[in-house]
Amino acid sequence: MSTSTGTVAGAVVVAAAVAAGATWLATGDDHGSAAVANDRVPLGTAVAARRDLIDRQDVDGTLGFGDAKPVSAPASGTVTRLRAEGSTLRRGQSLLSIDAVATGWSLYGRRPLYRDLGPGSSDGRDVREVERNLKALGYDPGTVDTDWTSATTAAVEDFQADRDLTETGRVEMKDFVVTDGAARIGAHSAKVGDAVRPGAPVAKLTGTGAVIDARIDATAAPDVHAGDRVVVTLPDGRDGRGRVTHVGRVATPGQDGEAATVALTVTLTGRRRLALDGAPVNVSLETGRTRAALAVPVTALVATAPGVYGVELAATRRVVPVQLGASADGWVEVTGSGVREGARVVVPR
Repeated sequence: MSTSTGTVAGAVVVAAAVAAGATWLATGDDHGSAAVANDRVPLGTAVAARRDLIDRQDVDGTLGFGDAKPVSAPASGTVTRLRAEGSTLRRGQSLLSIDAVATGWSLYGRRPLYRDLGPGSSDGRDVREVERNLKALGYDPGTVDTDWTSATTAAVEDFQADRDLTETGRVEMKDFVVTDGAARIGAHSAKVGDAVRPGAPVAKLTGTGAVIDARIDATAAPDVHAGDRVVVTLPDGRDGRGRVTHVGRVATPGQDGEAATVALTVTLTGRRRLALDGAPVNVSLETGRTRAALAVPVTALVATAPGVYGVELAATRRVVPVQLGASADGWVEVTGSGVREGARVVVPR
Protein backbone atom coordinates (compact mmCIF):
# COMPACT_ATOMS: atom_id res chain seq x y z
CA MET A 1 0.00 0.00 0.00
CA SER A 2 1.25 3.49 -0.72
CA THR A 3 -1.65 5.75 0.12
CA SER A 4 -1.04 8.62 2.52
CA THR A 5 -2.90 8.72 5.79
CA GLY A 6 -3.58 12.42 5.33
CA THR A 7 -3.30 15.43 7.65
CA VAL A 8 -3.67 14.86 11.37
CA ALA A 9 -6.28 16.91 13.17
CA GLY A 10 -4.67 19.35 15.60
CA ALA A 11 -6.88 18.34 18.48
CA VAL A 12 -5.76 14.73 18.19
CA VAL A 13 -2.08 15.67 18.21
CA VAL A 14 -2.45 17.97 21.19
CA ALA A 15 -4.33 15.30 23.14
CA ALA A 16 -1.63 12.73 22.41
CA ALA A 17 1.15 15.14 23.35
CA VAL A 18 -0.45 16.22 26.59
CA ALA A 19 -1.12 12.60 27.55
CA ALA A 20 2.58 11.92 27.14
CA GLY A 21 3.62 14.92 29.23
CA ALA A 22 4.37 17.62 26.63
CA THR A 23 2.66 20.41 28.51
CA TRP A 24 4.93 23.38 27.95
CA LEU A 25 4.03 26.34 25.71
CA ALA A 26 6.36 28.51 23.65
CA THR A 27 6.23 32.27 23.60
CA GLY A 28 6.95 34.60 20.73
CA ASP A 29 5.90 35.28 17.17
CA ASP A 30 3.91 32.56 15.42
CA HIS A 31 5.78 33.28 12.18
CA GLY A 32 9.32 32.65 13.37
CA SER A 33 11.29 30.75 15.92
CA ALA A 34 10.85 31.57 19.58
CA ALA A 35 12.97 31.13 22.67
CA VAL A 36 11.59 28.60 25.07
CA ALA A 37 11.96 28.20 28.81
CA ASN A 38 10.85 25.05 30.50
CA ASP A 39 11.94 24.16 33.97
CA ARG A 40 8.97 21.99 34.92
CA VAL A 41 9.39 18.85 32.74
CA PRO A 42 12.51 16.61 32.67
CA LEU A 43 13.72 16.73 29.08
CA GLY A 44 15.47 14.46 26.63
CA THR A 45 16.01 14.47 22.87
CA ALA A 46 14.93 12.48 19.83
CA VAL A 47 16.09 12.52 16.22
CA ALA A 48 13.90 13.77 13.38
CA ALA A 49 14.11 10.83 10.97
CA ARG A 50 12.61 9.45 7.79
CA ARG A 51 10.30 6.50 8.46
CA ASP A 52 7.19 4.83 7.15
CA LEU A 53 4.12 5.84 9.12
CA ILE A 54 1.65 2.99 9.10
CA ASP A 55 -2.03 3.30 9.94
CA ARG A 56 -3.37 0.15 11.57
CA GLN A 57 -6.73 -1.21 12.54
CA ASP A 58 -6.99 -3.86 15.24
CA VAL A 59 -9.73 -6.47 14.93
CA ASP A 60 -10.70 -9.42 17.09
CA GLY A 61 -10.42 -12.88 15.61
CA THR A 62 -10.74 -16.55 16.49
CA LEU A 63 -7.96 -19.09 16.03
CA GLY A 64 -8.79 -22.29 14.17
CA PHE A 65 -7.40 -24.66 11.58
CA GLY A 66 -9.81 -24.35 8.66
CA ASP A 67 -12.72 -26.54 7.67
CA ALA A 68 -13.08 -29.78 9.61
CA LYS A 69 -13.57 -33.15 7.92
CA PRO A 70 -15.46 -35.71 10.05
CA VAL A 71 -14.13 -39.25 10.21
CA SER A 72 -16.44 -42.15 11.01
CA ALA A 73 -15.86 -45.57 12.51
CA PRO A 74 -15.39 -48.21 9.78
CA ALA A 75 -16.76 -51.09 11.85
CA SER A 76 -18.59 -52.03 15.02
CA GLY A 77 -16.55 -52.50 18.15
CA THR A 78 -14.81 -50.71 20.99
CA VAL A 79 -12.44 -47.80 20.43
CA THR A 80 -9.15 -48.98 21.91
CA ARG A 81 -6.89 -46.18 20.58
CA LEU A 82 -7.46 -42.70 19.22
CA ARG A 83 -4.81 -40.15 18.31
CA ALA A 84 -4.77 -37.17 20.64
CA GLU A 85 -6.51 -33.93 19.80
CA GLY A 86 -4.02 -31.48 18.35
CA SER A 87 -1.65 -34.19 17.10
CA THR A 88 -0.79 -34.69 13.43
CA LEU A 89 -1.85 -37.57 11.21
CA ARG A 90 0.66 -38.25 8.43
CA ARG A 91 0.66 -40.48 5.40
CA GLY A 92 0.73 -44.18 6.30
CA GLN A 93 -0.35 -43.63 9.91
CA SER A 94 -3.64 -44.76 11.45
CA LEU A 95 -6.10 -42.54 13.24
CA LEU A 96 -7.54 -45.10 15.66
CA SER A 97 -7.93 -48.75 16.57
CA ILE A 98 -11.18 -50.67 16.99
CA ASP A 99 -10.98 -53.87 19.00
CA ALA A 100 -7.18 -53.43 18.92
CA VAL A 101 -7.07 -53.41 15.10
CA ALA A 102 -5.58 -50.24 13.60
CA THR A 103 -7.70 -48.48 11.01
CA GLY A 104 -8.30 -45.04 9.55
CA TRP A 105 -5.05 -45.20 7.53
CA SER A 106 -3.98 -41.89 6.03
CA LEU A 107 -3.41 -41.40 2.31
CA TYR A 108 -2.65 -38.09 0.60
CA GLY A 109 -4.65 -36.95 -2.39
CA ARG A 110 -7.50 -34.86 -3.67
CA ARG A 111 -9.87 -37.67 -4.61
CA PRO A 112 -11.65 -39.59 -1.83
CA LEU A 113 -11.81 -43.34 -2.25
CA TYR A 114 -15.24 -44.22 -3.59
CA ARG A 115 -14.78 -47.99 -4.09
CA ASP A 116 -12.77 -50.91 -2.80
CA LEU A 117 -9.68 -51.65 -4.89
CA GLY A 118 -7.75 -54.83 -5.56
CA PRO A 119 -7.02 -57.45 -8.23
CA GLY A 120 -9.54 -57.15 -11.03
CA SER A 121 -10.39 -53.47 -10.33
CA SER A 122 -11.04 -51.46 -13.46
CA ASP A 123 -8.69 -48.65 -14.40
CA GLY A 124 -9.17 -45.36 -12.61
CA ARG A 125 -7.50 -42.30 -11.21
CA ASP A 126 -8.14 -43.63 -7.71
CA VAL A 127 -5.78 -46.52 -8.57
CA ARG A 128 -3.06 -44.04 -9.48
CA GLU A 129 -3.66 -42.17 -6.24
CA VAL A 130 -3.17 -45.35 -4.20
CA GLU A 131 -0.04 -46.26 -6.16
CA ARG A 132 1.43 -42.80 -5.60
CA ASN A 133 0.97 -43.20 -1.86
CA LEU A 134 2.48 -46.67 -1.84
CA LYS A 135 5.54 -45.42 -3.70
CA ALA A 136 5.89 -42.42 -1.35
CA LEU A 137 5.82 -44.85 1.59
CA GLY A 138 8.59 -46.95 0.10
CA TYR A 139 6.57 -49.75 -1.50
CA ASP A 140 7.01 -50.56 -5.19
CA PRO A 141 3.68 -50.68 -7.09
CA GLY A 142 5.42 -50.88 -10.47
CA THR A 143 4.54 -48.16 -12.95
CA VAL A 144 2.37 -45.53 -11.27
CA ASP A 145 -0.66 -45.33 -13.51
CA THR A 146 -4.38 -46.03 -13.55
CA ASP A 147 -3.94 -49.81 -13.97
CA TRP A 148 -4.08 -52.16 -10.97
CA THR A 149 -1.41 -54.85 -11.49
CA SER A 150 0.14 -57.72 -9.56
CA ALA A 151 2.87 -55.28 -8.50
CA THR A 152 0.20 -53.05 -6.95
CA THR A 153 -1.21 -56.01 -5.05
CA ALA A 154 2.25 -56.98 -3.79
CA ALA A 155 2.89 -53.41 -2.61
CA VAL A 156 -0.39 -53.36 -0.68
CA GLU A 157 0.48 -56.71 0.93
CA ASP A 158 3.85 -55.29 2.03
CA PHE A 159 2.08 -52.25 3.46
CA GLN A 160 -0.27 -54.53 5.40
CA ALA A 161 2.48 -56.86 6.61
CA ASP A 162 4.49 -53.99 8.06
CA ARG A 163 1.44 -52.95 10.07
CA ASP A 164 0.42 -56.41 11.30
CA LEU A 165 -2.71 -56.37 9.16
CA THR A 166 -4.23 -59.29 7.29
CA GLU A 167 -2.41 -59.45 3.94
CA THR A 168 -5.38 -59.27 1.59
CA GLY A 169 -3.70 -57.17 -1.09
CA ARG A 170 -6.87 -55.10 -1.22
CA VAL A 171 -7.64 -51.50 -0.28
CA GLU A 172 -11.03 -51.21 1.40
CA MET A 173 -12.22 -47.61 1.32
CA LYS A 174 -13.73 -47.81 4.84
CA ASP A 175 -10.26 -48.32 6.30
CA PHE A 176 -8.63 -45.26 4.71
CA VAL A 177 -8.83 -41.49 5.11
CA VAL A 178 -7.74 -39.29 2.20
CA THR A 179 -6.53 -35.76 2.90
CA ASP A 180 -4.55 -33.29 0.80
CA GLY A 181 -1.59 -33.52 3.16
CA ALA A 182 -0.78 -33.98 6.82
CA ALA A 183 -3.91 -33.45 8.92
CA ARG A 184 -4.43 -32.14 12.43
CA ILE A 185 -6.64 -34.11 14.79
CA GLY A 186 -9.47 -31.84 15.85
CA ALA A 187 -12.24 -32.45 18.35
CA HIS A 188 -12.97 -36.07 19.25
CA SER A 189 -16.53 -37.30 18.82
CA ALA A 190 -15.77 -40.53 20.68
CA LYS A 191 -13.28 -41.60 23.32
CA VAL A 192 -11.29 -44.68 24.12
CA GLY A 193 -13.62 -47.28 25.57
CA ASP A 194 -16.68 -46.17 23.63
CA ALA A 195 -18.66 -48.75 21.69
CA VAL A 196 -19.22 -47.55 18.12
CA ARG A 197 -21.13 -48.65 15.05
CA PRO A 198 -20.13 -48.23 11.40
CA GLY A 199 -20.60 -44.60 10.41
CA ALA A 200 -20.48 -43.26 13.95
CA PRO A 201 -18.35 -40.07 14.14
CA VAL A 202 -15.09 -40.51 16.01
CA ALA A 203 -13.03 -37.38 15.26
CA LYS A 204 -12.56 -34.43 12.96
CA LEU A 205 -9.55 -33.65 10.79
CA THR A 206 -8.39 -30.17 9.80
CA GLY A 207 -5.42 -28.66 8.06
CA THR A 208 -2.23 -28.18 10.06
CA GLY A 209 -1.89 -24.47 9.29
CA ALA A 210 -3.40 -22.10 11.84
CA VAL A 211 -6.15 -19.91 10.42
CA ILE A 212 -7.80 -16.87 11.98
CA ASP A 213 -11.35 -15.86 11.16
CA ALA A 214 -12.15 -12.21 11.80
CA ARG A 215 -14.31 -9.36 10.57
CA ILE A 216 -13.17 -5.90 9.55
CA ASP A 217 -15.09 -2.64 9.24
CA ALA A 218 -16.46 -2.47 5.70
CA THR A 219 -15.06 1.05 5.22
CA ALA A 220 -11.52 -0.24 5.87
CA ALA A 221 -11.83 -3.40 3.79
CA PRO A 222 -10.76 -1.77 0.46
CA ASP A 223 -7.35 -0.99 2.03
CA VAL A 224 -6.71 -4.64 2.97
CA HIS A 225 -5.65 -7.21 0.37
CA ALA A 226 -4.79 -10.88 0.17
CA GLY A 227 -1.06 -11.21 0.82
CA ASP A 228 -0.85 -8.30 3.26
CA ARG A 229 1.30 -9.00 6.31
CA VAL A 230 -0.29 -8.70 9.74
CA VAL A 231 0.73 -8.90 13.39
CA VAL A 232 -1.25 -11.33 15.53
CA THR A 233 -1.37 -11.06 19.31
CA LEU A 234 -1.94 -14.52 20.80
CA PRO A 235 -3.79 -15.20 24.07
CA ASP A 236 -0.50 -15.43 26.00
CA GLY A 237 0.39 -11.88 24.92
CA ARG A 238 3.10 -12.90 22.46
CA ASP A 239 3.08 -11.60 18.90
CA GLY A 240 3.01 -13.81 15.83
CA ARG A 241 3.14 -13.07 12.12
CA GLY A 242 0.57 -13.82 9.48
CA ARG A 243 -0.74 -13.01 6.04
CA VAL A 244 -4.19 -12.12 4.84
CA THR A 245 -5.47 -14.95 2.63
CA HIS A 246 -9.03 -13.80 2.00
CA VAL A 247 -11.01 -10.58 2.17
CA GLY A 248 -14.76 -10.95 1.72
CA ARG A 249 -16.62 -9.11 -1.01
CA VAL A 250 -20.00 -8.94 0.69
CA ALA A 251 -20.61 -6.74 3.71
CA THR A 252 -22.76 -7.91 6.60
CA PRO A 253 -24.91 -5.18 8.20
CA GLY A 254 -24.11 -4.48 11.82
CA GLN A 255 -26.62 -4.95 14.62
CA ASP A 256 -27.85 -2.33 17.05
CA GLY A 257 -26.32 0.52 15.06
CA GLU A 258 -22.90 -1.09 14.64
CA ALA A 259 -20.96 -0.65 11.40
CA ALA A 260 -21.17 -3.16 8.56
CA THR A 261 -18.31 -5.65 8.45
CA VAL A 262 -16.55 -7.90 5.93
CA ALA A 263 -15.18 -11.40 6.56
CA LEU A 264 -11.41 -11.71 6.82
CA THR A 265 -9.17 -14.78 6.88
CA VAL A 266 -5.56 -14.72 8.07
CA THR A 267 -3.05 -17.59 7.98
CA LEU A 268 -0.36 -17.65 10.66
CA THR A 269 3.21 -18.07 9.49
CA GLY A 270 6.23 -19.45 11.31
CA ARG A 271 6.44 -22.27 13.82
CA ARG A 272 5.26 -20.56 16.99
CA ARG A 273 3.50 -22.83 19.48
CA LEU A 274 -0.21 -22.07 19.24
CA ALA A 275 -3.15 -21.88 21.57
CA LEU A 276 -6.21 -24.12 21.45
CA ASP A 277 -8.86 -24.11 18.76
CA GLY A 278 -11.32 -21.28 19.31
CA ALA A 279 -8.88 -19.12 21.25
CA PRO A 280 -9.42 -15.34 20.86
CA VAL A 281 -6.65 -13.37 19.15
CA ASN A 282 -6.07 -9.81 18.00
CA VAL A 283 -5.10 -9.01 14.41
CA SER A 284 -3.34 -5.72 13.60
CA LEU A 285 -3.94 -4.78 9.95
CA GLU A 286 -2.18 -2.17 7.87
CA THR A 287 -4.79 0.16 6.35
CA GLY A 288 -2.55 2.97 5.10
CA ARG A 289 1.11 3.94 4.79
CA THR A 290 3.01 7.20 4.30
CA ARG A 291 6.46 6.28 3.06
CA ALA A 292 9.73 7.92 4.11
CA ALA A 293 8.01 10.72 6.01
CA LEU A 294 10.20 13.12 8.01
CA ALA A 295 8.80 12.47 11.47
CA VAL A 296 9.29 13.32 15.12
CA PRO A 297 7.73 11.81 18.23
CA VAL A 298 4.28 13.25 18.92
CA THR A 299 5.60 14.28 22.35
CA ALA A 300 8.06 16.67 20.64
CA LEU A 301 5.21 18.93 19.50
CA VAL A 302 4.85 22.28 21.22
CA ALA A 303 1.59 24.23 20.97
CA THR A 304 2.54 27.82 20.09
CA ALA A 305 -1.05 28.96 19.54
CA PRO A 306 -4.42 27.30 19.00
CA GLY A 307 -3.94 24.96 16.05
CA VAL A 308 -0.30 26.00 15.56
CA TYR A 309 2.63 23.75 16.43
CA GLY A 310 6.38 23.73 16.54
CA VAL A 311 9.29 21.64 17.76
CA GLU A 312 12.13 22.74 20.00
CA LEU A 313 15.57 22.19 18.47
CA ALA A 314 18.01 20.80 21.03
CA ALA A 315 20.99 22.56 19.46
CA THR A 316 19.57 26.11 19.70
CA ARG A 317 16.80 25.65 22.29
CA ARG A 318 14.47 27.52 19.99
CA VAL A 319 11.04 26.48 18.75
CA VAL A 320 10.57 26.33 14.99
CA PRO A 321 7.13 26.10 13.37
CA VAL A 322 6.10 22.89 11.60
CA GLN A 323 3.12 21.69 9.60
CA LEU A 324 1.72 18.30 10.52
CA GLY A 325 0.94 15.37 8.27
CA ALA A 326 0.30 11.69 8.89
CA SER A 327 0.59 10.21 12.38
CA ALA A 328 1.07 6.63 13.56
CA ASP A 329 2.67 4.66 16.38
CA GLY A 330 3.48 7.79 18.39
CA TRP A 331 5.22 9.60 15.50
CA VAL A 332 3.97 12.47 13.37
CA GLU A 333 5.07 13.76 9.97
CA VAL A 334 6.43 17.32 10.01
CA THR A 335 7.31 19.74 7.25
CA GLY A 336 8.83 23.20 7.43
CA SER A 337 12.12 24.92 6.71
CA GLY A 338 13.23 24.90 10.34
CA VAL A 339 13.62 21.16 10.88
CA ARG A 340 15.74 18.77 8.85
CA GLU A 341 16.45 15.05 8.87
CA GLY A 342 18.89 14.22 11.64
CA ALA A 343 18.06 17.25 13.77
CA ARG A 344 17.62 16.58 17.47
CA VAL A 345 14.37 17.79 18.98
CA VAL A 346 13.44 18.14 22.63
CA VAL A 347 11.03 15.64 24.15
CA PRO A 348 9.91 15.01 27.72
CA ARG A 349 11.67 12.07 29.37
